[in-house]
Amino acid sequence: MRAIGSRLLARLDGAIAKTRDPVELACLRAERAAFFGRQGQVELAREHLREIQRQFSPRPHVTVSAAVALAEGQIDHYGHLAAAAHDRFKRAHALSAAAQLRRLQAVSAAWLAHTFEARGDHARMASLSAEAVTLADADHHAAHWRVGLTVGNAYHFAGRLDRARPWYASSRKHALAHGDEVALSALMRNQAAVRASHARMTAAFGGVSEAEAVEAVMGAESSARFDAHMGLQSLDWMVPMLRAQLLVLEERFDEALEFFDRHWDRADPAWRQRMQPCLLADRAWCLLKTGAREQAREEMEQAAKSLDARCEIGDRALAHARMAQLHAAFGNAAESVRHWEQAEADRAAHDEEQRQVVVLLDKALAGMEPVLHGRSTEKS
Repeated sequence: MRAIGSRLLARLDGAIAKTRDPVELACLRAERAAFFGRQGQVELAREHLREIQRQFSPRPHVTVSAAVALAEGQIDHYGHLAAAAHDRFKRAHALSAAAQLRRLQAVSAAWLAHTFEARGDHARMASLSAEAVTLADADHHAAHWRVGLTVGNAYHFAGRLDRARPWYASSRKHALAHGDEVALSALMRNQAAVRASHARMTAAFGGVSEAEAVEAVMGAESSARFDAHMGLQSLDWMVPMLRAQLLVLEERFDEALEFFDRHWDRADPAWRQRMQPCLLADRAWCLLKTGAREQAREEMEQAAKSLDARCEIGDRALAHARMAQLHAAFGNAAESVRHWEQAEADRAAHDEEQRQVVVLLDKALAGMEPVLHGRSTEKS
């Protein structure tokens, strides 16, 4: 099945039909497989890669090996295998760097930067982002949309939307030039997620988050409509789970529970485990507010058990803040104070992490600007 109106896929099909060079053909087919994987057709994507691997297994070629590893990383990333994706991108980056395959190295560095950011390794994210920007030609759209989104998200996470905007703009421009609808979907979804995180943090610590929450809701809904229109199937659990968290902020507790329950089992297990303290605490709050007091207590206890180091510091701050509310509602004053003190400590650590992200990015990207020009190209 072809994604509706995909210019990138149509262009790849045309290039595949014309080329006679076996290495170039294999790289184009690998990119096509990666697109299928990012679009949500994971098994079809993997079958295409297996065909390439069978063809080159008697006589491996470094360019093909790097292109296949890059495609495998994207397929694994969108197929909920984050750890495997990271390793694939590392392999693609190492092979392309060793063989001086500049274009493959640039796009591999961009994807690897993204996975390091997801792991909380902001230093590696920053250095690899700088590498991608340095290596990528102005019309290397596949590298520029990915690095633009990674850097934009990182600055946005750190509270510097002013610095994020030019990178977001670069990401969007290159995704459009590349004809990559999945990239545009990722841009919309990630911006909504960061806005939602900021709104939840503001609300948890007594601020006014209405504008941020409205922007996050609008972004999430726009992302869902775009994905539905384009027939995109990958990560289709993410926006509903984001919407559930935003419904809690809007105090629409019955609707939030419905979203949680409907999409809980569909969510990426690794993401769900990492987010479990926040998700369970929010569910407990919804249950309490809808009169299911004993269920709320059970969910609160499960949330407490799930708090550990795998939860990111900002999410842990949110979970403790919600736990403080829950214990206060149940009359557990001492526990409420304990959770609130931990929430404030985690919030302070989160603020410091945000500050460090800006320092690392500013240093790594000193003298660099997001590329906002470049013609449409047949290359990737």
